[in-house]
Amino acid sequence: MGRRILNFVILLFISSSLTFTQNKKSSIGVALYRFDDNYIKYLKSYIEKNIGNKASLTILDSHNSQITQNDQIEIFLNRKVNLIAINLVNESYAQTIINKVSVRNIPIIFFNREPDLEALNSYNNVWYIGGSSENAGTAQGRVIADSWKSHANWDKNEDGKIQCIIIKGRTNSVESENRTQYMKDYLKKNNIKLNILAEVYAFDNRKTASIEMDKLMAKYSQKIEYIIASDDNMALGALDSIKKLGFNNDSRMLNYIPIVGIGGTPEYLEAIKNYSVFATVMQNPSTQAEVLSKVSLNIINNKSPLDGTTLSFENNKYIFVPYIPVTMFNLDRAIEIYK
Repeated sequence: MGRRILNFVILLFISSSLTFTQNKKSSIGVALYRFDDNYIKYLKSYIEKNIGNKASLTILDSHNSQITQNDQIEIFLNRKVNLIAINLVNESYAQTIINKVSVRNIPIIFFNREPDLEALNSYNNVWYIGGSSENAGTAQGRVIADSWKSHANWDKNEDGKIQCIIIKGRTNSVESENRTQYMKDYLKKNNIKLNILAEVYAFDNRKTASIEMDKLMAKYSQKIEYIIASDDNMALGALDSIKKLGFNNDSRMLNYIPIVGIGGTPEYLEAIKNYSVFATVMQNPSTQAEVLSKVSLNIINNKSPLDGTTLSFENNKYIFVPYIPVTMFNLDRAIEIYK
């Protein structure tokens, strides 16, 4: 009788252990470069919505610090997550992170900020989902070219060249540099000449962009024909600066300097609506989050990354989500994305 009870207890313990193992959810660790970025706020919300209860999800704020993000990768490794998704603070650290994570053979998805192909090719289980800096810069160049051709009055000195200020992100940001270069390349191919009055770094920060623009307005306020920023936050910083001098305060676009950004944040779209800025190019955060979530869930469930999708890889590593130009003409559609 005692042996039967003992056997029953052992079977019960084994059964309970199996149930626990089977019900234990796979885990995904996500590091976002900063929670207070408007676009990232929506991306985070859509990721949470798409993953739902299909996996255990931990999302951490890197506070725009690569050191903090590196520590968060260690946290995920210690927790033995099944996949790490990273919105890099600094794209140049992709290889360092890959070296650290690949030892554990944990899959990595970089998203929203594009690492270089050499880093991605160093590890089989790493991919990128998001925009292409080439696509972003080219789309921005197209918006500038089209608007320049259709607004002859924006050529203040009538020399046929765009007198412009260019605002870039971090000094070591490959993506920011590439966005700017592809914008320039598109304009050059379309026979539009730039006269760059100044090219400055604002580190993806609105306040820094405003301070830099204050200095430039003191020197070039009557010469500037365009302000071109590689990020909407910096474009808004430029707007903050020029509005203090009476520019871009009129819906009739008098005393106006066209500002073109990249990102499509809700606040920037509102500025387009108010005729304060001219245009941006954006990715749908819902689409990016949906693709990221679908691929992540496939991977942690031992499926092919693209299983059940119509997606395709570029260079076996990249899944690109396209940028779309946004001006007053298609603004309503862009605003709907955030509702």
